[in-house]
Amino acid sequence: MLALPLPALAASLEAQVQDAARRAVLELADREGWVAPELQFAPLAARPAPACAGGWEVTLQDARSLSRLRLAARCPASPAVPAQSFVLRASLSAEVLVARQPVAAGRPLAEDDVELQRRDIGQASDALGRLEDALGQAPRSSLRPGQLLQKRQLAPAQLVRRGERVRIVAHSEGIEVQGAGEALDAGARDAVIRVRNSASGRVISARVLDAGLVEPLR
Repeated sequence: MLALPLPALAASLEAQVQDAARRAVLELADREGWVAPELQFAPLAARPAPACAGGWEVTLQDARSLSRLRLAARCPASPAVPAQSFVLRASLSAEVLVARQPVAAGRPLAEDDVELQRRDIGQASDALGRLEDALGQAPRSSLRPGQLLQKRQLAPAQLVRRGERVRIVAHSEGIEVQGAGEALDAGARDAVIRVRNSASGRVISARVLDAGLVEPLR
């Protein structure tokens, strides 16, 4: 939940509500890496509000749909003053990542697979804006050109598959030792899986470093 307390202002409560929503959504855009966000609100109908001598505190309660924001205003100095609820309709666009070309399900995304385009993301609060958040991820289902990249559609790419031949690399005091093994589990980058050493037959725990490459846990 995103919250932004505001001091007492001469502006109307409706203006304070819009200002709180704008600040909170732009903070969200900054955290998510959305480039050049543009936010517009439908006018709020003016309505009488109780007097609040100490100034209203406006809170953004629900931003799951950026096109329909729910906010509440309360009067901290006078708890007896009834809280006020608002639904604010907004449109939000930004430059976010879309698929540049078809990408098969399960294939790790590469830099050439994506590009920035301005899109309406009012219904896509999990849109991706930073390239580093997409690289190494794989779509759960195939992507078509121009399709918006969203967190819910992606998962860490499986760099090692069960039954696959892998290279085991160990480092000790500046010395690198390599061997062959068989993955007994599938795993994404940094996952810990079981690997059978082909030379000794011993099953070890190893961390996935890259496609077909693991290192033993110490």
